[in-house]
Amino acid sequence: MKLKPTILLIPALLLSALLGGCASLPDEVAVDDPGQLPAFADLQANPDQYKGQPVVLGGMVVSVTNSSDSSTLEVLQLPLYSSGRPKTGSDQTGGRFRAVFSGFLDPEIYANGRMVTVRGQVSGSEEDKIGDHPYTYLMLQGDGHYLWREQPDEVQVRYYMGIQSYYPYPVYVRPAAPARPKNP
Repeated sequence: MKLKPTILLIPALLLSALLGGCASLPDEVAVDDPGQLPAFADLQANPDQYKGQPVVLGGMVVSVTNSSDSSTLEVLQLPLYSSGRPKTGSDQTGGRFRAVFSGFLDPEIYANGRMVTVRGQVSGSEEDKIGDHPYTYLMLQGDGHYLWREQPDEVQVRYYMGIQSYYPYPVYVRPAAPARPKNP
């Protein structure tokens, strides 16, 4: 008996649809079509061209500045996995951006070094300095953010054989996360 190619195609399509749902952005930063978002380099090169356009960017928190009615999150941009999580082991950064959110973001929670993904609209650029070096920041009007849990970059798997054990079983050992330095 010979199977028709269309019969073989149906399970493959169902499997790809199920697995495709696994790689989505968190609800706080979700967009309709993540594949159509502009690249950070394009945004930084010409922010006025993308003004008002929704974007999703992420990276490592550099600082939080609070005013009476808003908070500005400064982020060192990092590439994102398809899940929206910033790639922590990457030294590939396009630079920094700032996202302004209404309300208060606690600097102790949004501490230097935490990973964050931000959704917002491009609002232009802003001239400032990093130390004495002049720098042009891409500016976003933020409307969603997701602060990622701290986790070590690697997970070690070790196998042990116990006296009462009939087979080796995995024991997952996570190295302790290094202590974050407190800001003085």
